[in-house]
Amino acid sequence: MDRSEVIKRPKFGSEHRPAQGQATESFPDFTTFREALEAAQLGVWSWDLATNEVNWSSNLAALHGLPLGGFDGSYAGFLNGINEEDRAAVNAALQEAVQKRSAFRARYRVAHTANFDERWIATSGTVFVEDGAARRVIGLCYDVTERANLEIELRSRVKQQEALAQLAERALAEPDLERLLNDAASTIALTLNVDLVKILELLPGDTELLLRTGYGWKSDLAGSLLTTTAPNSFARITLDSAVPIIVDDFDAETRFEVPSYLKDHNCKSGVTVSIAGRVGRAYGILGVCTAKKRRFRPQDISFLAAIGNLLAGAIQRRQLEQRHELMIRDMRHRSGNLFSQLLALFSQTARTSKGISDLTSKYQARVLAMANAQRLITEGGWKSIPIMELFYIVLGPYIDRVSFEGPNFDLEPDPVFHLSAALHELAANAIKHGGLSRPKGQLELRWSVSRAQRGMTLSLDWVEKNGPPARRPRKLGFGMRLMDLVIRRQLNGEVAYSYSRKGLSVKLTVPLTHERWPSRGAQAESLITSPALR
Repeated sequence: MDRSEVIKRPKFGSEHRPAQGQATESFPDFTTFREALEAAQLGVWSWDLATNEVNWSSNLAALHGLPLGGFDGSYAGFLNGINEEDRAAVNAALQEAVQKRSAFRARYRVAHTANFDERWIATSGTVFVEDGAARRVIGLCYDVTERANLEIELRSRVKQQEALAQLAERALAEPDLERLLNDAASTIALTLNVDLVKILELLPGDTELLLRTGYGWKSDLAGSLLTTTAPNSFARITLDSAVPIIVDDFDAETRFEVPSYLKDHNCKSGVTVSIAGRVGRAYGILGVCTAKKRRFRPQDISFLAAIGNLLAGAIQRRQLEQRHELMIRDMRHRSGNLFSQLLALFSQTARTSKGISDLTSKYQARVLAMANAQRLITEGGWKSIPIMELFYIVLGPYIDRVSFEGPNFDLEPDPVFHLSAALHELAANAIKHGGLSRPKGQLELRWSVSRAQRGMTLSLDWVEKNGPPARRPRKLGFGMRLMDLVIRRQLNGEVAYSYSRKGLSVKLTVPLTHERWPSRGAQAESLITSPALR
């Protein structure tokens, strides 16, 4: 019996056993052979090149996720059982083997698997030639899912570690936060092979998040798209969770209502993590989405969480850098005004003094109080203190002309530093141009603390009386810019000025623990120079 006769005989399904008494030189006991293949988790297939008919052993249906009898026996049906992303490569390997009449080897994912579990099959075999022509391809199939997943995981981990290290290096060297955020979004998209990446900033009030930047979104959404943090929203669940939120299928999600912007971008699966901030408040959210259903692996989720922590550190670092820039600029501004303040303070103290000794004691006390205010900002700006202590230190030189009304509660370090800077500007303006520039001028400070939609909030009214009429300035000076910067940008608060014949009134509304992300605009604004508040 020649070789070609042996190849033609077997049919590998259970319905193609040798007839009784038929010679079985190549398969002495077909039942035993089939059981051995199944025990070894091997499948055998045969492709007839003339008819394009494919026969395979019965266990190959299960290996390819098909029910018994679910295979139509054609070469096209065989290819359709292969994942579409791998189909062309397998077909090319087989066609090349037929053309060269050589052995082949390929690995592919099967198409008919459920629950996101990828099954990997390796196949190898050779082409059999009869009368100088390729007649049949014989191959083996076996499950290599465990080995393939291990290889993929190792390659993925190496790729993710390299990407994380490179991004961390850029985070240390890149001064522009916007550029770093864009780099992070691109790095995540390429490393995790996802369609969409979002970096959301939690806005003051904690009721909305802004799409600060991302990858794959419509071009006009970055910087304009807002999403809610309402109870049971996707964002709120993420912010309140200590672990990443994983969504295998947005269409089947029941924990929250899927935001419309995710539906508009055909998101099917995704992961979100909180970008943790200071004092228990998150900076925002980092998330990814895919247009096809996908099960994210543990290392993918860990990688995303690591990027979130890296961004949190970068945001905090740039906040500190911006704060230091502000402090240096503010100190230069203060030193420039210091001598004029001392002269104005001396002149006003002299008017109400009874003699040289009285002038000396009063002036010495007021200069000492002013020095204490300077020291608070330069040295003591990073500790919690009672608000009355802040008022006494900053307004010490004018304390006999100030009335106070409000609770004495402790302020955290950031409000201490920024409020001291704002109050100093208001006081300097008052003694040069406002209510404290006249002997009978008075200052009223009224404040309260309440829990509003934005959380614990300080409302402070600065009211000048018995001074000259207050007029709206034609041009904003540095002092007013500084007020806007420290209250609105650094503390996410609000400033409202009221100018009248009775004098200047200022209302400050300050969330006590909130701080926005740095931006190019704030960095540039901190370097603007101008002589005074008015």
